[in-house]
Amino acid sequence: MSKWSVVHKETGEIRDFAEFQAARQRQADGYRQRQEGRKHDFTFTDMDNIHEIIGKIDDKHCGYLLYLQCFISFDGVLVNADNEKTAMTKADIQRVVGLKKTAFYAFLSSMLANDIIRENEDGKYSVNPAYHFKGTINNPNVIRSFTTKVRELYTGRNANKLGFIYKLLPYVHQETNTICANPYVKDVEHIAQLSKGEITALTGVSEKTVYSYLRNMKLGDEFVFAEIRRGNERYYKLNPFIFYRKNGRPDATLREMFRLGFSGK
Repeated sequence: MSKWSVVHKETGEIRDFAEFQAARQRQADGYRQRQEGRKHDFTFTDMDNIHEIIGKIDDKHCGYLLYLQCFISFDGVLVNADNEKTAMTKADIQRVVGLKKTAFYAFLSSMLANDIIRENEDGKYSVNPAYHFKGTINNPNVIRSFTTKVRELYTGRNANKLGFIYKLLPYVHQETNTICANPYVKDVEHIAQLSKGEITALTGVSEKTVYSYLRNMKLGDEFVFAEIRRGNERYYKLNPFIFYRKNGRPDATLREMFRLGFSGK
């Protein structure tokens, strides 16, 4: 037996301390990798196609949908977070979004009527892949929603806030995460950044509320939006740790901006 040993409290087994440490480290590494995998799990939103439904559904319903699409499987079925092999029932969906019966049925009816959520022949519910999906893509006009972050952002009482974000997803520039009128432009010098007033007109939310959302919406210590000042002009970027168009990690400037809680104030 080595100089240092560990005695198991229940079995009385004596184990070499170095072996014990190595086993604990393997367990910790495995847990960290599983957690990291969850953090980087994401779904796609088709930026072109969601224009079709944004004008048809209520702001709150946009927020519920943004949250609910975090629970889709690779075949589009809504599945339970604690057991991804188990499809959600209608009661599961209601529990997840946290709505009372009347509000939930109004939401689900809207989703079914607009072919956003579908009730399949086998009784399972799925999200129309024209709008949200999971898997591989060839389409560059999509934005990733990181499921862990979006789930943390949702409280059930802030669906309007998530609905506001949902309406801005088609306007996120790929290279910079800037909210702009031309999100597919290649040359960053030609980005047409959207002002607070233009965002107000675009979303149909009052200017006072828009200003509050853009300046104050947070997830933990991170701001959801960064306000950038350029002379007398101000424009906005969406947090790339929550929503991001590119593969891989955000560039260093974006990472620093949001990790430091930058708000432009």
